[in-house]
Amino acid sequence: MARQAAWILAAAAAIVSAGPASAETRCDLTAPQTEQRGAKPGEPDKDPQKPPQGHRKFWQGDTKTELGITNQQSAEIEQIFRATLPKLEATKDKLDKLEATLSQTIKDNTADLATVAQQVDRLETVRAELYKTRTLMLYRMRGVLSADQRAKLQQIMDRADADRRKSSDQKDPKDSKDTDGRR
Repeated sequence: MARQAAWILAAAAAIVSAGPASAETRCDLTAPQTEQRGAKPGEPDKDPQKPPQGHRKFWQGDTKTELGITNQQSAEIEQIFRATLPKLEATKDKLDKLEATLSQTIKDNTADLATVAQQVDRLETVRAELYKTRTLMLYRMRGVLSADQRAKLQQIMDRADADRRKSSDQKDPKDSKDTDGRR
């Protein structure tokens, strides 16, 4: 669960493909990474202009040029991103704490089922809030793009998804086993 939560913020920060959201709301070009945004204790703060390693903002760089995004559009999308980021980070922090609490409760194995159910409910409510905030941010960003730019972005995302699936399939250890489970 902690790994998934870490991905959520990285995804939100880098505008990564939405998990359960439709392809219409996705806006990233790269695979999700498990790195978290923000500094760990003892580390200096990361540059807020730089997305997590392995990610890029579609409204900047080569993709900006490929899509024909104007400087004004890029600035509008960046403003949407920056305005939403504090809420995403705060919600992500809350999610991390709830996940840690639930993990400890499960590890201790002393709580009754109702207590665990309440913790799960709180955790999933916060996770839903995070996904909702992110999806609405992405929808607002898409609204800045023209229909042609959205179509081009969708093509780029579809290619990236296909590349990720192809790469994932090549790494799947089940593919190298015989039908009886032997190599």
